[in-house]
Amino acid sequence: MEDNDTAWQNELARRARIYEDIEAGHRFEGTMTVLDYTGMTVLTVVLVAAFWIWGGLR
Repeated sequence: MEDNDTAWQNELARRARIYEDIEAGHRFEGTMTVLDYTGMTVLTVVLVAAFWIWGGLR
C-alpha cells in the first residue's frame, strides 16, 4: 500500500511541476481567443436566424 502512496505522491509532484511550467511560460494551450468567441457568436446568430426564418415559413 505504501508503494501506491509513494507513486501517487510522485504523480502529484509531476503534475504540479507541469502546471507551474505552463503558468511560468504564459502559454495556455486551448484557451479561446477573441476570434474564437466572435466565430461562435456569428454561428449562433446564423443558426437562430435560420430556424426563426424556417419556422416562419411553415
